[in-house]
Amino acid sequence: MKKLFFCFFIGLLMTSLAGGQSIFKINQYNTYYNKALMPVITLFSNYQFNKKIGITSYFYVNAYSKNSWGEGLAGVTYTPVTGVSIGFLAGLQSNETEIWRVSPIIMLSNKQFSFFGAFEFGGKRYRWDAMGFYSVKAFKFGAEFIRYYRMFAAGPRVEFSFVRKQPITVFYSGLWDWTYGRYASMFGIFSTFGSFRKIAAVEE
Repeated sequence: MKKLFFCFFIGLLMTSLAGGQSIFKINQYNTYYNKALMPVITLFSNYQFNKKIGITSYFYVNAYSKNSWGEGLAGVTYTPVTGVSIGFLAGLQSNETEIWRVSPIIMLSNKQFSFFGAFEFGGKRYRWDAMGFYSVKAFKFGAEFIRYYRMFAAGPRVEFSFVRKQPITVFYSGLWDWTYGRYASMFGIFSTFGSFRKIAAVEE
C-alpha cells in the first residue's frame, strides 16, 4: 500500500509541476453485488500542455473488507483531433499477484454524445469500464459495460447534475452479469473541478 500512495503522490506532483490542472474529478460510488456492498473512491486528474498532449493520473481504492484493492496510475494523453483523446497509463497496485498495472484509455465527445473506455491489466484483476451517453440538459442517459475478473456485466446508466456554480452529479447503473447470472447495482456521486475545454470526455 505504501508503493500505491507513492504512485499517487508522483501523479499529483507531475500535474502540479505542469503549472496547474485543467481537470480534477473526485468520485465516490458503491456497488451492490451478490448481497455485498463495495464502497469505492476514485480520483482523476488531467493537465493539457497544449492542444495535443496532456498528462493524466488516476487513482482507485475500494473498501471491500473481503478483497480490498487499490491502484495509482499516471501517463500521457494524446488528442489527434478535437473530441478524440487516447492515452496510456501505468503504475502500481496493491493486493495482487503483480505489483504493476497498465491501462489504455479512450475518450470521445461530439456535441451531446460522449464515450469513455478504460481497459486495465495486471495480475488476475482484469478491469474494463466502458460507457456511452447522450446528454439532455442536466441529464445524461446511456449504457455501461464492465469486466471485473471473469465477470462481464452491462446495463443502462443515468446521471443527473445539479448546482450550477460547481456541478455535483449523482448516478445509477443497473447491470446484469451474464457470467454468473446475477444483478449488480451501482450508485454514487462525483464532482469535477476545472475546465473541460481541452479534453474529450471524463468518466469513471
